[in-house]
Amino acid sequence: MKALKEMTNVERAYLLAKLFPDTLKELTVFVQEETERFRAQEEYMRSIWADKSIITADFWFGLVGNTEQMLKRYNVMLHRSLRVFSDQLFDGYNAIFLANCLIEYAERENCDSKLKEAIHLLFGHEKMIKNINK
Repeated sequence: MKALKEMTNVERAYLLAKLFPDTLKELTVFVQEETERFRAQEEYMRSIWADKSIITADFWFGLVGNTEQMLKRYNVMLHRSLRVFSDQLFDGYNAIFLANCLIEYAERENCDSKLKEAIHLLFGHEKMIKNINK
């Protein structure tokens, strides 16, 4: 196995899925809920988006759109296949949105403490930014 600092986001997602396969359905449902939440609040969020942010509102909502397409295209395969989950959702820049979703999920009261630790270990924002282009 590669050292954590050498792993891509897809590899990190695959490791998370392999360690917690029983949570894939719940994680996928949460990602779907997050895309719906962002779409429902899109107008408001765009109105308050910081102009000097590194990530623009257009870029962010592009990631939301990409995620919506992946959820629709791969549907149940996202929680039935570790590879589909990691390869399709965490590829390229889309990993930014997915990492945000995972970190939000980890902050829920009902999130298993070990899963929470794994999410923060694998997808803490400082690690995420370094690995985005891998």
